[in-house]
Amino acid sequence: MAQNRKIKEEIISLLIEHSRIIYNVISDMAVYYNFWAEDQDKSLEKKRNKMQILEEEADEIKIQILQGYSEVGAGYGDYIALTLQMDNVINYPLEFVDMLPKIELDKKIKKEVSEKYHKLINIIIHMTEVLKTTIKNLRDNKSAVFNDTTEIHELENETDSIYRQFLEYLYSNEEIKIRSLLRLRDSIVLMEQLADRIHDIADLIRVINFS
Repeated sequence: MAQNRKIKEEIISLLIEHSRIIYNVISDMAVYYNFWAEDQDKSLEKKRNKMQILEEEADEIKIQILQGYSEVGAGYGDYIALTLQMDNVINYPLEFVDMLPKIELDKKIKKEVSEKYHKLINIIIHMTEVLKTTIKNLRDNKSAVFNDTTEIHELENETDSIYRQFLEYLYSNEEIKIRSLLRLRDSIVLMEQLADRIHDIADLIRVINFS
């Protein structure tokens, strides 16, 4: 029993570090977006490279967990699944920043679009902050996990609402050229999917917490 508890704490400690990296990647995504919104093109590549390095650090943690704990015995399958879900999250902000520079908008439309992006990205950052706290509480304060995951669920509902409003704006705006419209749509789909993945992680954490 003590050995099982020790192994779970070791895994969660690694996942806490992984969640910190996820938060940093998404924060860097927000900075990248701000550079794009303000036409600071020279700063984009440097920020993208930093995100790539963070992705590699997260991948190292994933490999450490999979190699170190996938064969230690029964009872850790949910933790392995959680590791894989968290690893998948980082793909979305990386795809988002790859897409942004390809979106060409005039000054007026870009300002309107930027305001809508800002709302969506801020909620996702908040979700990631709560996720980081939730994983730490899985080890340190299990009684707080249910409320943490409930907050993530509520924030995900907010992203759905903003996402639908954003889509309605795009589809009703005849000033946006079709190629830019499609890329804008695809970029906010990535944000909506990112929020969904964080919500999925919260659901799995809730299962782990009560198992």
